[in-house]
Amino acid sequence: MKNSRINNRYAKALFDLAVEQNFLDQAYQDMQLVKSICKSNRDFDLLLTSPVIKTDKKQAIMNEIFGNQINKVSLAFLMLIMKKRREANLKSIAISFIADYKEFKGIKVAHLKTAAEIDTQTREQFKDILTNQSNKKIELLEEINPALIGGFVVTIDDKQSDSSVSTKIQKLRKEFNVNVYEKGF
Repeated sequence: MKNSRINNRYAKALFDLAVEQNFLDQAYQDMQLVKSICKSNRDFDLLLTSPVIKTDKKQAIMNEIFGNQINKVSLAFLMLIMKKRREANLKSIAISFIADYKEFKGIKVAHLKTAAEIDTQTREQFKDILTNQSNKKIELLEEINPALIGGFVVTIDDKQSDSSVSTKIQKLRKEFNVNVYEKGF
């Protein structure tokens, strides 16, 4: 993230205000919406980074898009970001706020890659096991990757557990490439 210090400061300011004003969950939903719109709509993202479009025009567009959908304090925060000319950082600020919220609520994000889609019972078993190991609530993000052939790969923070068939095949290939019967004169 570029300008991560700026992003963290603005996110922290909104987070502290949301805790103080007792609308933290609503602010979280608002920032989720902002992040999803920034990710899904390239024109909106280009609008935010454009130096040609004036701030008042950007504020009018932002008010039109988010006016009825988000909390008025969150909207005022977005207008403040525009006034301070930090609108290019809006997506990163939203991501930083979401990370702060999850840390505050004790939620860990686990990325689960499987070769095929898993059923609800297996999903719940994964969540239970990961919750017991980390002593935190788990938000499971699933990804289907047929290249794994079978098994799964779970990543939490910087720790990864790889129990995929493709990794086991790669390990076997490395073992077979070593010739233990070669004389070393």
